[in-house]
Amino acid sequence: MILYNGATGGLGRYLAPALARRGATAMTLASLLEQRDGLRRELQLATPIDRGVTLLHLAAMVPVAKCEADPERAWQTNVEHTCATILDVAAWALGRGVPLRVIYVSSGHVYAEPPVGRLARETDPLGPRSTYAHTKRAAEERLAELSIQNGFGLRVARVFGLVAPAQPPTYVLPGLMRRVREGRLQDIPGLSYVRDYLDARDVCEALLDLAKTVSWDRPETLNVCSGRGISLREMLTFILHALRPTEADGLLASATEAPGRPDDIRWLVGDPSRLRAALGREPARIRLEETIDEAAKA
Repeated sequence: MILYNGATGGLGRYLAPALARRGATAMTLASLLEQRDGLRRELQLATPIDRGVTLLHLAAMVPVAKCEADPERAWQTNVEHTCATILDVAAWALGRGVPLRVIYVSSGHVYAEPPVGRLARETDPLGPRSTYAHTKRAAEERLAELSIQNGFGLRVARVFGLVAPAQPPTYVLPGLMRRVREGRLQDIPGLSYVRDYLDARDVCEALLDLAKTVSWDRPETLNVCSGRGISLREMLTFILHALRPTEADGLLASATEAPGRPDDIRWLVGDPSRLRAALGREPARIRLEETIDEAAKA
């Protein structure tokens, strides 16, 4: 049985269709992280299957600017309430005598700045720079301890860049598309910066495939990424050809760059080797160009 929260988020909205395609037994936990009484009532209605339960923990306070503006709330949501939620689910599973496995969605931004050209590996140094990244790393550490103390399996999925046909406006893809539609191509922050993007649907498929694997003896961390670096300028090129194809070359030539956020870095691309081995396939199935074309038609 799959339990999951964060169903309305940038990733969660694509999980229900993925579950339906698989015919999986699943239940959405709709209560917010701070609503523990509501969560417990929801869990009372769930009937776990004998072979166990997997919790996909997607819920979080995500927008970087929002986290920076209210770091105390970000910490409470992403660390305190997250850990409390998972402990409540663990207690519920224990009370029903079924094993629990947790997949906690973290972020590739927990890594220290790597040399340009190097793929970030799970064993690389960590050095979160934003409040959001700090909360994600703190939750990773605390959950690793709690999994051992409370007997549930844990996999930390460090998701790198996320794109999808429909995303909140704070994400990179809709932000760039809005600029193109409005003709605002000057002073784009971090235009030359390189990131690693996966379509949210590919991420959901990877998480569900991980939920089926059998080796959960100890906490494990995996990069959920493509291993392919792409700059914002390259993404902008795809967007221009999707939205304004006859003007694309001229508009691209007019685009200028502004400095990125203080916490941002020029290169962050993940090594998907560990994930690839766990899945037995490449994580990326949907090309970035396809995602952008779908977003342009939405």
